Amino acid sequence: MRQLFLRFYLTVVVCFLASSLVIGALYKNLLERSNEHYLSDIFKTTISVIESALGDLPSSIWHDEVKRLKNKLPLPVEIETLSTYTLSPANQQALVNGDIIFLQNQDVYLHRIPDTGLMVVLGPVPYLQRLDNFAWADLVALLLMCAALGLPTWLWLRPLWRDLQHMARQSRQLGEGDFSTRVILHEGSTLNSLGVTFNRMAHDVEELTASRKALIDAVSHDLRTPLARLRYRLEAIKNGAESGQQIIAIERDLGQIDELIEEWLTMSTLDKPHLNLETQPIEILPWLKRQISEFSSQGNITPDLINLLPGKTPFLEADSHYLTRALANLMGNARRYGGTEIVLTIEWENGIAKLHVDDNGQGIPESERQRLLQPFERLEVSRNRQTGGFGLGLAIVSMIMRGHKGAALINDAPLGGARVTLCWPTPLKDGRLALK
Repeated sequence: MRQLFLRFYLTVVVCFLASSLVIGALYKNLLERSNEHYLSDIFKTTISVIESALGDLPSSIWHDEVKRLKNKLPLPVEIETLSTYTLSPANQQALVNGDIIFLQNQDVYLHRIPDTGLMVVLGPVPYLQRLDNFAWADLVALLLMCAALGLPTWLWLRPLWRDLQHMARQSRQLGEGDFSTRVILHEGSTLNSLGVTFNRMAHDVEELTASRKALIDAVSHDLRTPLARLRYRLEAIKNGAESGQQIIAIERDLGQIDELIEEWLTMSTLDKPHLNLETQPIEILPWLKRQISEFSSQGNITPDLINLLPGKTPFLEADSHYLTRALANLMGNARRYGGTEIVLTIEWENGIAKLHVDDNGQGIPESERQRLLQPFERLEVSRNRQTGGFGLGLAIVSMIMRGHKGAALINDAPLGGARVTLCWPTPLKDGRLALK
């Protein structure tokens, strides 16, 4: 605090002194020019009065007359010879010509009395001397003003330093692994916006750490199960068990491992702050029919398609590769958990496309919907492969839609089961006509 205060205080004082000197110099220059005109007018008037008073008197009594007039004049006045002061040739000539000259080093005005060897000396002027001299009172006043600047400087820096110290302590705790730490600052604090950013960063780090921990736990479990089965089957083959069935089971376990690794790689690719997708116009109805045909060939359920799009050949913009992956995941979940009926509905409104995937299963409780969109989260407590899967399907769908600047939403389906909606912003085109 002391070092910060001294640096800030010295900066303020130096700036204050520099500005005072500049303003003082400008003010003095302006005041001097103003007073020169003012004093010149006074001097001209005084000279006129003196010359009028001395005009009818003999020069031998001028000194006595000037002494008598001193009490009536605003400035000191003397009658001197032209040689009293050492003048430059220019000033000598100006004095002979009858001009009024000012001797700055002595603060006096000189004017020759016409047709004589004498001149009127007005001054010295005490006010001009005060302008040129820097009195001790001025120095004391300046020092007091500099000292007075210390109080507002300290009052301003003290809460700032306190908040900085608080943020430094919380940063150390965060660096030591306490990701739940947060910065608490007053709303009026200068560092409030920085504190909000710090808290957001700490929250993201905490979520990322929890996600990575969940990833490690889930991966260790999901890999350990098929690996344990592989060891068991290999031991069975070594002990003389029928190898044909065991080899089929081994291939199934290897396929499960391969599928899990593929899911991990997909999620790793999608889990980026700025995912760049290759969006392009897709003739959406033929594309949906192809997805339904491929899905039907892998099981005994054929999804129905409801088209609510205007136009005969509607086009929507999307990344066909990732959108295919998202729809396949949703239809696979609907077949696994949803019962016997799947319905796809496509619609577009106000620049947003919505693709609904409905089933007639038991649905998803509202309290669980947001959780299921996170990686390695499953509705079932069991991690059995046939019921729980890997817990990555809906998370991958959510990441894909986030890459489309959209979202995946879970609601209740008209069929009584779950409805998962893929929504993303896109123009709708009918052939070459855009319906924006």
